[in-house]
Amino acid sequence: MWIVSQQCIGQNVSPYLRYIDAASDNLDVSLKTAQTYLDSIPKPHENYISGHLDEFYIIQGHIYGLKNEDAKAFQSFLSALKYSEIDKDYLVAGDANIQLFRCVFPDVNDSISLNYLNQAEHYFKLSNDVYGLYEVELIKSYITYLKEDYYGSILKLLPNLEKYKAVLNEDGYIYMEANAQIALSYLAIDSLPKAQAYFKEFKTTKDNPTITAFNYWSFEASIYFEMAEYFFRQKQLDSCENYLINTKEQLNYLDDTYIASYYALNIDLHKKKKNFDLVETYLDSLKDFQYDMLEINRDASLSINQSINDVESKLKHKNRITKKQKTLIFLLISIVLISSFFYYLFYKKKSNQLKEASKVVDSLSYVKSNNEQLALKMRGFEEYLTHLKNEVKDISSLKCLEIQKTRIKELYVRLHVNSSTILDKSESHLELVNHLNIEFFKNIKEVHPKLNKSEVIICYYLFMGFTNKEITVFLNTTIRSVESRRYRISKKINLVKTDTTLLDYLQDTFSYTLKEA
Repeated sequence: MWIVSQQCIGQNVSPYLRYIDAASDNLDVSLKTAQTYLDSIPKPHENYISGHLDEFYIIQGHIYGLKNEDAKAFQSFLSALKYSEIDKDYLVAGDANIQLFRCVFPDVNDSISLNYLNQAEHYFKLSNDVYGLYEVELIKSYITYLKEDYYGSILKLLPNLEKYKAVLNEDGYIYMEANAQIALSYLAIDSLPKAQAYFKEFKTTKDNPTITAFNYWSFEASIYFEMAEYFFRQKQLDSCENYLINTKEQLNYLDDTYIASYYALNIDLHKKKKNFDLVETYLDSLKDFQYDMLEINRDASLSINQSINDVESKLKHKNRITKKQKTLIFLLISIVLISSFFYYLFYKKKSNQLKEASKVVDSLSYVKSNNEQLALKMRGFEEYLTHLKNEVKDISSLKCLEIQKTRIKELYVRLHVNSSTILDKSESHLELVNHLNIEFFKNIKEVHPKLNKSEVIICYYLFMGFTNKEITVFLNTTIRSVESRRYRISKKINLVKTDTTLLDYLQDTFSYTLKEA
């Protein structure tokens, strides 16, 4: 369990907000770690992360969804939608509606599920999120696919494919999913050459840094399975079995429906091949899987019911408070308020006397701390550079050209990875770069104490003229994440309803810090 730090950028900012960002960053790395960060926020959450409950619940919903706990995921996404609408956080509202749609479709009637999709489109338009709107387009084509209108699905996607490819370096997920859907549609109409062509194009997105590994593998596993289905229909049993083997290697990336279908297809395949021992094995596996899913959904339903009962019990307990108790509480509150008022007057008088001295001490401590941290980091960089020089010298001495090429490629990959992580050896980027412009960090904390560390560092990068794409490399995150945080920053400093952009505001407000720094 992490120890909660009592220090944060602004005096009125909850130190627990950084756990939300940490949980989001670990979604694609470790669900256990992401959940541990969320569990580190005390309950009731309203008292500790007010104004950010929508972000908390959207991440919690994604964790439950990736663990196939659909009932809990649905409940979390409902909470995320409720709080995002209260806070007018349209980006999260759009995402919550998308996830609610995925939870209920196609298990309920179209009017309910499509309402979530239409609401997602509405909120993405309000937040000017073009990637969210592209995702809505993909879902609509997928609905057409599920209705077995495979030609219709292809016709919805092909005209937009170049548009999706144009944002490949900013959000590769859109182009990846579009090619996957087209490949699946062509397989469904038994057009194998075209399916293979788009499957090949799909594979070009494998190493795209904006695509999470989980999303890529889940689509690839789906296509492998549909390939197996295709060859089973063509009675090419050996090819079917080969693709089922490929599917098995990525089975954990598939949803419940695909996994159940995987076991069923293996049963049918081995019946055809008269491998009756394997038929029994896959029958048992299918039964165990269905039982596990039943247990998970039952436990989730019990958990939700228990939460509802707890809320009802609290409400009933509150209603038992008598009129006499209410009067007593009112008197106690009055006494506390009067005492607080006199204490405030005393505190204000004393704090004014210490204010000037405190500023001087804080400035000196700030400079000293930053210089110490910079010296430590420079020693680390020097060691790293020395290691690189030795490795380059070693590679240049190799006589075998093929081995030399391989070593150079490996070195390039490590450099690419380390370039986005070597700056993150300490608690945050803020600790590394704040020595470059002390005045900027000092003044933005005074003007906007509600901004957390990750938001301040994004402000600094924008202020210094870096693009969203460059910031994603520095922070080892995605374009979508940076845009979401920029929107959150604009909302916190009341720019959402104005014509002023965040970049213009930062440059107009803090340009003097460059002269003073």
